[in-house]
Order: sequence, then structure tokens, then C-alpha cells
Amino acid sequence: MDMFRVLVAMIVIITAGLGGCSPYVNIPGQRGDTLATHNPNSKYIQQAIVVALKAVTMYRPVEGNYQVILPEGTDPATYALLLPQLGDQAMWSSDGMRQVQTVYEVKALRIRGADGEVDIVRPASGLAADGTQQLVTVDLKYYIPGGWGHTRLRVWKASVEDALRQTASPSAQTTIHENDPAIYPQELGTTMPSSQ
Repeated sequence: MDMFRVLVAMIVIITAGLGGCSPYVNIPGQRGDTLATHNPNSKYIQQAIVVALKAVTMYRPVEGNYQVILPEGTDPATYALLLPQLGDQAMWSSDGMRQVQTVYEVKALRIRGADGEVDIVRPASGLAADGTQQLVTVDLKYYIPGGWGHTRLRVWKASVEDALRQTASPSAQTTIHENDPAIYPQELGTTMPSSQ
């Protein structure tokens, strides 16, 4: 019986700890969404963004410097904290996108408890010279202990705008894509192990 109480106490402590960490996040915010956190400057959200960007740049390494654009509302202090974690090649500009560099832009982030998804726009493979971009969705899992880790990457075949409309709808992940190979996200290999 004492072991049962200890187990219940541990579950309560863990749940309370996660509860203070914004387990329901929508960036950007959605209409009528009053329960979700939308602040990209939260430490919990910052950790998810770093893991997602590392996963995308590790899968297809970047040659030279690249520009990182974080979600709207990200303050300079967050950039200053996150970019060193991404390495010396990661740069940012306070005056928007620079055309001379490769750009990785975090467009959206969705967290539901211990599961998360981050949408990142990057240059399309082999087509960076003509400016073509593609959306990559990074699936995340929160591990105790250890924090966020990536579980898989999905590269969308649709245009960035069409793919972003699809990822904004939870039902799109399971129904819309099944019969439409033109927009179904192509998975990059098998599920990847946690980076933890």
C-alpha cells in the first residue's frame, strides 16, 4: 500500500511539473483557441524548437552559414539563447530574411502533452539555387528524464502554403492525405531514435 502511495505521489509531481510547462501549445495561435500557449519565448517551447531544427539540419547538413527565422513574437533574447545551441553556422537578422543565405524558418509548432510537431520551411533538396522551398514536419516526444527528442521527419510534396494548411488541421494528419499522394508527406526513412 505504501508503494502505491509513493507511485501516486510521483505521478502527481510529474503531472504538476509538466502542467507548468505549457503542455498545450499552438504557434501561431488559432481562432477561438484560448487554452493554448502561443508564446515562442517559453523555455519548454524553445527546447522543442532547438531539437526540431537540429533534426532537420542533421538529416541534410547545411554548407556554410544559414539564417534561422523563429515564429513571430520571438524576442532577441530567445535568438541569443537558441542560436549558440545550433552551432556556429546559425545566424539571424533583426531586419528579416536575407536572400544571400540559406534560410530555415520555423512556421508552426503544436504541442499536446508529451507529443509535439514543428513545421520548418527549408530550401528544397537540390533546388536551393532557384529559391524553391519545402515544408518539413518534425515529430517530437518529451522524455522524462531527458526532455524533447525527435522521432521522425516528414517532407511534404505539396507547396509550402498547401502543406501548412494541412498541418494546421489535426484531422488532416489521418484522413486527407490517405488518398492524395500529391500532398502526402514523404517520411524520411524509418522512425528515428531519440537524440537523448
